Amino acid sequence: MMKITVCSLDIAWEDKHQNFEKVESIIDQLEDPGDLFILPEMFSTGFTMNTDLAEDAAGETLKWMVRFAKKHNIAVIGSFPYTQNGREIFNRAYFVKPDGSWENYDKRHLFRMGDENNHYTRGDEKCIVNYKGVKFALNVCYDIRFPVWSRNIGNKYDVLINIANFPQSRIEAIEPLVRARAIENMSYSIFVNRSGNDPVCSYCPSSQIYNFKGGSISNEIFVTDCKGVQTQVLSCTIDMDALSDFRYKFPAWMDADTFNVIR
Repeated sequence: MMKITVCSLDIAWEDKHQNFEKVESIIDQLEDPGDLFILPEMFSTGFTMNTDLAEDAAGETLKWMVRFAKKHNIAVIGSFPYTQNGREIFNRAYFVKPDGSWENYDKRHLFRMGDENNHYTRGDEKCIVNYKGVKFALNVCYDIRFPVWSRNIGNKYDVLINIANFPQSRIEAIEPLVRARAIENMSYSIFVNRSGNDPVCSYCPSSQIYNFKGGSISNEIFVTDCKGVQTQVLSCTIDMDALSDFRYKFPAWMDADTFNVIR
């Protein structure tokens, strides 16, 4: 069994240090945050097109994530604007483990309606992280609308994680998208959204967790952060025995189409 906690952080616009403080104030109030703590897309800045905020692996956001993971003995996931050469900028998600090691994923589908495609470079590599015997596939926000990219051929992953800044104006699309990814991939599906406001959009507490049958399995509480904001926090338990048993008794994955993504 693995316990996972997700935080629908009310992200302070382009204020990294305030966001770090908010996250710390939230986890400090949780009696048992479990094995993995998941934050939204661009959790340290908000969904910004200000690429001057981009950092490399020596930047303060990844350093903070490593300190956080070690301090709380918990893995942590979140994305931020990343650059490795000062020219190409990626919306990069990091999975940082308690020992300080990490793996990363660059967002594949860039949100052109928000001009992301004109400021960031898209990724072309999938990322599956093995942590404590559970295999996690990483997605970022807009990726969830493109199921081919996330297809779980041969049960390569057990949990699909999508971290997002998904606005309230499109709230009705979230549940069918997240639930469908769980059912079609015979995996757990975890969607971690932000809350609050940025200069363009409003967001509401809408993080969601589904099991491999499409059933909601999250426990919800609200925690007051250091700025007095009520923040949605969800938790769930990943049961690998139940997942394996379902895949054995209902092996639809064996009849899945195989293909190559060529673009």
